[in-house]
Amino acid sequence: MQFSHTSIARMLAVCAIGVLALGSAAPASAATTGPSISAVPTTSVTDSVETLPYPVDTSNQAGWWRPLDVVDGVSYFAFNAPAAATARHEVHLASRAIDGTWTEDCLRASAGAACVTFADDNGHNQPSIVVDGAGTIHAFVSMHNEQWNAFRSSTPGDVTSLVDVTAAMPDLDAAMTYPVTARGPEGDVWVLVRVGTDAQGRREGVLYHFDLAAGVWERASTIAAATGYSFYPDDLEVDVDGRVHVLWEWGPFPADPARHLGSYAVYDPADGSLTDVAGTSLTGPVTPTTPGSVVWRPFGTGEAIGSYTPALQTAKLALDGTELTGIVYRFVEADETAYDVRYASWSNNAWTDESLIDSSSLGSGVSTVAGIDVTSAGGVDRVYAVVAVQVCGENRSQVVRLERAAGGSGWDARTVGEPMSGQQRLRAETTTDGTDVLYLSAPLHERTQGVLRHASIPRGSVAETGGSSLQDIVSALRGDLGGTNVALGATVTVSSTLRTDTGGELAVDGDCTDASRWISAVGDTAPNITAAWQAPTELSAVRVHSGYAGGDNVASVLRDFTIEVHTATGWIEVGRFDDNRLGSVVAEIDGLVADQVRLLITDPSASATDVARVFEIEAIAAEPAPAATERTQAVGNDHDPR
Repeated sequence: MQFSHTSIARMLAVCAIGVLALGSAAPASAATTGPSISAVPTTSVTDSVETLPYPVDTSNQAGWWRPLDVVDGVSYFAFNAPAAATARHEVHLASRAIDGTWTEDCLRASAGAACVTFADDNGHNQPSIVVDGAGTIHAFVSMHNEQWNAFRSSTPGDVTSLVDVTAAMPDLDAAMTYPVTARGPEGDVWVLVRVGTDAQGRREGVLYHFDLAAGVWERASTIAAATGYSFYPDDLEVDVDGRVHVLWEWGPFPADPARHLGSYAVYDPADGSLTDVAGTSLTGPVTPTTPGSVVWRPFGTGEAIGSYTPALQTAKLALDGTELTGIVYRFVEADETAYDVRYASWSNNAWTDESLIDSSSLGSGVSTVAGIDVTSAGGVDRVYAVVAVQVCGENRSQVVRLERAAGGSGWDARTVGEPMSGQQRLRAETTTDGTDVLYLSAPLHERTQGVLRHASIPRGSVAETGGSSLQDIVSALRGDLGGTNVALGATVTVSSTLRTDTGGELAVDGDCTDASRWISAVGDTAPNITAAWQAPTELSAVRVHSGYAGGDNVASVLRDFTIEVHTATGWIEVGRFDDNRLGSVVAEIDGLVADQVRLLITDPSASATDVARVFEIEAIAAEPAPAATERTQAVGNDHDPR
């Protein structure tokens, strides 16, 4: 089975690039053996996640391109990096050698020239890369209805040597978008793009091929085209026989964020033919109405090419040798806003479909993110997705791994890495021993810049079982403390309010939205709020949510404040926060019995309107001690003759 980025089979079939020390190596001859992961342990696996030691631009938000490659244990990452000019970025490549050493540099017009910069265009101007059989790195960047922006390394495996080779590309007069790359078994490479033939009222899906022997790019085939439609590339894989598997979706011409008619076809470069998943010959270019089994997600009730919902957005495929294993994709139901994660496969001469992540079933404010992927090897299928939640003005996200035995009926969920602020995007690769390498981009994690992480997840010879429920993962992502919030609906007193609709009672109503916050008055430089409940209760923690989801949350959160609880002996400080920049903070409490909680604020915020903004105050009751068991009680009474 094959990964959605580069399959295990393809990784073994591609010519070896040798040991890449510090990002460079000499080319080697092509390998011809098939995949083997017999050495993979049967026990549970341990993830390894590390952050790249380089600044990442907030525009690094690709969800359906291929910004990584893995060859002979060396990982190649491409990413948007900050540029000096506003609203522009550089594109950098980094390689991680087998010993864990990173090497990094930018794309240049020519050797020794300054770093090239590109306009920010979130969700469009993202890099795709691929390493060919000679070790040459190819990069396609910042292509949103514009000419090729193609770069190539001058030295095999060397990320410091990429220069502009756009002039050598075919079809220089065409407008290109969404490059997706793949490598073939002989080390040749492919790129799939949307080509804007706008004068004809269509945007086509065109496949280009790099002839390794000749060292040139050439147009291979127009895979799909139809007047009134726009082609959206999703994924590209090359199997062990050299056939190219193409995954895409259709949108109305010229463009639309909501797409439809998920489609799949196989191109054979040996004779230029196209077939569907059943092996039936297709007449190219494929259209939305081409007969056969091309469409794996047909129109639903009330759906049309221009519908905003239902709709799909981004998909990835996995192969097993030469056969399609499955397709993971995001889909939104009619009249809903959050996209779900679904899985399509071909079985018994028909497309089947199953739901993996149903956003609405996980509670309010839960969604998935455009970054998804699917991998498969050694009898173990995996799907990677990102679950996000809105929590009192903050957007948090968690990468999730779903795993099952190949062709099995159930998926076990686990998290990958720590939760991050803001959305995340991902792509996955594989190594010859079945290890998944993940590219994890959190473009807004540090507010003014992003974070890029490299994850390595070995594969057992059998699928892992157990794991966590998606509900538990979402609960942890929300930061739910469990237990009972005794401050909910408490009696509240405050030092001031900004308006009549920003009273203190809104801080204990259980609603974490901008419309339900206590906001102090302008000029109240030391605001305070107290919440009192009737029965003194043993507490385990107090949590405070503050800020403004509709603005700069870092500037609008409570800056300097203390948390106190009222006990039989008086007020006791349980938490102090100075120069706070977090929207949610927790003060752990070691069993204090209290009937009130208050915030004493000495610096309301760092915003121009310097007021306190509190979404919610939660006082969590301690869990009761477990009751003594019948056996314990019996033993304790052994001295009593009764």
